[in-house]
Amino acid sequence: MSTSTAAPRTVNLPSARVLIGAVYAICVLGMIAVFVGEIVFTDKDPHRDEGPIDSMLGIGIIGTAALVIVIGLGLWLVRTPERAKVGAIVLGGLAVLSLIAFWSGAPGIFGAGAAWLAGLTRGGRPIGGAARVAGLVGAFIAVLNVVLSIGGVLLAGIT
Repeated sequence: MSTSTAAPRTVNLPSARVLIGAVYAICVLGMIAVFVGEIVFTDKDPHRDEGPIDSMLGIGIIGTAALVIVIGLGLWLVRTPERAKVGAIVLGGLAVLSLIAFWSGAPGIFGAGAAWLAGLTRGGRPIGGAARVAGLVGAFIAVLNVVLSIGGVLLAGIT
């Protein structure tokens, strides 16, 4: 009989690379592509206040900064379960705090990072306690950010 402290996996997420990459591709690169399309296919002024150029810069800078933080912290902290617990809680907190800038993709990227460090992604070591809760909240925020990004684009296209 072995005594394992690892929590059982109940959430089936793709690998960390796929999850974080998909959130970045949809919430950052996809949104930038939408604004490029607006510039190319409409005659609206792209330099107006809060126009496509301002939006592309904001999304690109904030979303890419979040990606760099998640990858940098994640690769440093994932090595041991004790560090991964701290990282999952920190990134989960950043995912919640960055919800005010949901349009940037940062909450989803931080959330996907929290799920990765909590061991919820394929190939990860599941961690229990507060880190697991942070990972679950992070996974929810990552999915929510993707759904809101896609839904926002579809809703804007309808109106």
